[in-house]
Amino acid sequence: MSSAEDRYRAAISTMEAAAREQDEQRGLRERRVAEATAEAREGLQREMGAAQKYAEHMDELNKRKQSAGGWATEKTLADKSRESLMEFGVQDEEADTGYTAYPTPSYGTPAPAPAAVAPRPEPVPEPAAPEPPRRGRHARQPDDEDDFSSTSWLV
Repeated sequence: MSSAEDRYRAAISTMEAAAREQDEQRGLRERRVAEATAEAREGLQREMGAAQKYAEHMDELNKRKQSAGGWATEKTLADKSRESLMEFGVQDEEADTGYTAYPTPSYGTPAPAPAAVAPRPEPVPEPAAPEPPRRGRHARQPDDEDDFSSTSWLV
């Protein structure tokens, strides 16, 4: 009976090892899911902050447009706050040169998604008009009295 007991103990240890491995794999999967969920949550929080800034900016532009009587002019939509400008001391150098200091783009706000643009059809070339026949270099004009092209002026 010792051989039957040995086989029984071997089978029990094999099943325990398989159950232990499954538990470890399950724990690993759950940990990876938790990490991915946390990372996605953080990413969405960052995107939500950027979207909130963009929405506030668009609300401000709409308010300015409405206060200007519905006209969306450059002056109306100009950014009046200096928050979006990155200053590195360049403005002092540009003050002497006479160049206009342009605002630095804000990379934290997402750009609006471009609309799907259909490709432009290739222009169809128009048929060219036939060229008039060209005359030779020394061809005589039919009614030209003052044609001195055959006269040698070096004599």
